[in-house]
Amino acid sequence: MLALKDNHPTLCEDVRLWLDTENAQGRLPVHETIDKNHGRLEIRRYSLTADIEWLTQKPEWAGLKAIGRVESTRIIGNKTSVEHRYYLCSFTDLSRFADGVRQHWAIENSQHWVLDVQFGEDANRTRVDHSAENLALMRRMALNLLRNNAPTKDSLKRRKFRACLNDDYRFKLLFSATAT
Repeated sequence: MLALKDNHPTLCEDVRLWLDTENAQGRLPVHETIDKNHGRLEIRRYSLTADIEWLTQKPEWAGLKAIGRVESTRIIGNKTSVEHRYYLCSFTDLSRFADGVRQHWAIENSQHWVLDVQFGEDANRTRVDHSAENLALMRRMALNLLRNNAPTKDSLKRRKFRACLNDDYRFKLLFSATAT
């Protein structure tokens, strides 16, 4: 499953127009989930179709079997927002598609959000040679060390601070000894 964005503008626009039209006319099966937590209601409608013979770019995507769409409606108080996302898939199972989309966002929330908030990754402006990739790798390594080798009762912020101040703690994190 691959998220389809504007980095392939023609393909993205073709898929967007076709799926939006088919959904509006009720010609695609829809799987709906409703989540209510953190003071908001989220309704997601998943559509997936293997009817892609019309897609002129299909030969460029080995293994492409289906295209999918997710309509996410978020209601917070009296404010409602709707977002549509589009995907290319190598499978045709609608429930698997819905699970895959949710897993993608679980990764986004559990890793990327933490890297941005705790490590300021989005604010990084390093651009010389491979420095941005190297720093991103170091941040992910640090996150994994802190998550896997540190006491779970401490917050990530506290673990980072403790590692900065305490040589023994940092040694234990780096060499996988039981950190205390």
